[in-house]
Amino acid sequence: MALSVKIISEEKIKPSSPTPETQKHLKFSFLDQLALPVYVPVLLFYAPGGDDNQTSKSHLLKASLSKALAQYYPFAGRVQDNNVSIHCNDEGAIYVEAQVNCRLSDVLNQLNVDSLNQFLPFSIASSDSAKACILLVQTTSFQCGGMTIGLLMSHKITDASSISSFINTWTAIAVAGDDSNATISQLPLPEFISDSVLQPPQDLQVATPTSDTGIHAKGVTKRLVFEGSKITALKAKAASARVEQPTRVESVAGLIWKCAIAASKSTSGVSKASVLGQAVNLRKRLEPNLSDTSIGNLLGFITPETKAGAVEEIELQEVVGLLREGIAEFKKSGYKKYQDTEAYLEFFKTMTDPDGPYSSDKNFYLCSSWSRFGFYETDFGWGCPVWFIGGLSMFSNFFLLMDTRDGRGIEALVTLSEEDMAVFQRDEDLLAFASFNPDVIQVADSKGSSRVCEGKSTSEVAVGSDVQVLSV
Repeated sequence: MALSVKIISEEKIKPSSPTPETQKHLKFSFLDQLALPVYVPVLLFYAPGGDDNQTSKSHLLKASLSKALAQYYPFAGRVQDNNVSIHCNDEGAIYVEAQVNCRLSDVLNQLNVDSLNQFLPFSIASSDSAKACILLVQTTSFQCGGMTIGLLMSHKITDASSISSFINTWTAIAVAGDDSNATISQLPLPEFISDSVLQPPQDLQVATPTSDTGIHAKGVTKRLVFEGSKITALKAKAASARVEQPTRVESVAGLIWKCAIAASKSTSGVSKASVLGQAVNLRKRLEPNLSDTSIGNLLGFITPETKAGAVEEIELQEVVGLLREGIAEFKKSGYKKYQDTEAYLEFFKTMTDPDGPYSSDKNFYLCSSWSRFGFYETDFGWGCPVWFIGGLSMFSNFFLLMDTRDGRGIEALVTLSEEDMAVFQRDEDLLAFASFNPDVIQVADSKGSSRVCEGKSTSEVAVGSDVQVLSV
């Protein structure tokens, strides 16, 4: 039976208290201005558990969302047409309720990544009613009592850390129930970062990849899983005198990049230079440091690059070395261009250079990591999710790395052109460490399954370097 999701209702959830007139407009930083006008998807899957009365769950989710929006008031606003600010007009987040004609286990044990968009409110997001909307939510109920909660967050004001902070506040309010007001008073307040911290919006044209090989192009997305034991072996293979102890993220990102380079060379017959744009968290790099609840596009980028015309296939140790050098340079001084005017203008000059990272003579890839953001700890009162996935349908030539549920492995979504993907998924070096689209989890449909958060807290799992890589 084909998967069919039916929308039952649609409404707007407004903040529980009005936004003061003094906070009606939030100016973008130049990083917000440059952020692509796309939605960042987050999708959480919950097994049956707790009170399976969908009506009471719906009431709890909507009431707690309203209170969370009072704290995160720009999320209830709309992006202005001038692309330099948000009108915090309390118009509200769009909230959609839906039902699906199957059980949770039917989806998770025979996963079709291409079908997952049905659990996200993409169709609503493209409608006139959602024009310039910041946040859309869709809950979908399964026949077994399980459910999904899917969010679309505007990239104009959010990165992965921002989304995680918002979800943490929403869940804390939901779990507190009648005591939510006391809970809210104890929660860290979000700090909306604008042109007061970063450089303000500029009247500059920046070239971004838009060709058939660029990040806007359509592609094929495949899901890969690197188990913890395989990552241990991969790290050993990636180690060298140049990088004696590569991290999980460096090792996995390096392998995926290496195999994507090989696939492109195979399909095109040309060994192009290859650039990997990897997002880096600015919060603990800027001076002064920013809090973890700082909201906005607080992302820097490193752009390691391989040379064109290579005859021999590039080695894993070499690409991992390039990644480590990029991080080291960023820690030393690369972050300064986001605050210093002179360095900032030099940065733009590099970005617009015909020979820069977006040159049509180069293959440009994006790689992001959502590790350490605690999405598997998202408990609204009926247990933590049995599975989480993010970043669906965003870009081509895009690698998104996420923790597995046990915190030891890495789950990756890789989007490439159809031609490159056909070669990529047969790469023996990749298949030695990764499995393509294994069953997510054996989920029991009976009550009581997966009611508690299991495994290590994400704060206890060492991933990445101390310069945390983030989502785009």
